Amino acid sequence: MSLEIGKGRIIRRPGGMGVNGDKNSRGRTREDRIAILSLGTRLHDSLIAANEVEDADPSIGVTVADGRFMKPLDTELIRQLVDEHSVLITIEEGSIGGFGDHVMHFLSDDGAFDDGNLRFRSMVLPDELFEAGTQQEQYDMAGINHEHIRELVQKLTLKRLKVPVLDMAEVQVKE
Repeated sequence: MSLEIGKGRIIRRPGGMGVNGDKNSRGRTREDRIAILSLGTRLHDSLIAANEVEDADPSIGVTVADGRFMKPLDTELIRQLVDEHSVLITIEEGSIGGFGDHVMHFLSDDGAFDDGNLRFRSMVLPDELFEAGTQQEQYDMAGINHEHIRELVQKLTLKRLKVPVLDMAEVQVKE
């Protein structure tokens, strides 16, 4: 299957590697679906993290997409991910101001944040020097390995926990 220049693709749907759109018990609602949009070498770690998240919580569905190109952005793919998921995480082996920022700028101009129903995070290389090490050791230090991706996904799904809201009548002011 050949892919158009400038087009990304969904690599993994909730429940596994299939891209045929089969429905399963994972991520039945948009609130329980997370999308990871990867650019470059972090795709494999994104797939590992998606499997780990779903193994830990069978109600969560994780989609992994390969952005493939920074420019032009595949706006159709990005819109599809936003329409179907409540969380979008971009990950790249680049610094601040790269792919994630371009995606966020597009989403902002497209109105995706207007209703407050989309949580977005970008994982990039931090602006700091690293000691010499293997490539994997540097990914670990940078915080962009599968463990860090999994932790971020799990953190962003914590909103599902019900936090009690205090009624102002119940709050007593201490003098």
